[in-house]
Amino acid sequence: MKSLPGIIVGLAVGAAVGLLLAPQSGKKTRKRITSESDSFFKDLQDQLQAGLENIKSQYNNYVDTASSKTEDAVKQVKRKANY
Repeated sequence: MKSLPGIIVGLAVGAAVGLLLAPQSGKKTRKRITSESDSFFKDLQDQLQAGLENIKSQYNNYVDTASSKTEDAVKQVKRKANY
């Protein structure tokens, strides 16, 4: 996962170079680059959003678990204090 940003940048640069060397007019190439870069950044944004939602979910699960364990520990201490 550490190399994922490098792979993404490499793919983007490779795609851009491929488009620039394509045998199309400049206007068509610019439109294509714009369209594909918009699509790329939209996909990237969607992936980042999904990652953030996953992190939030994991955090909430951790907090719930920690809270539950803390409540259990407090109950045990109270029970032992009453004996």
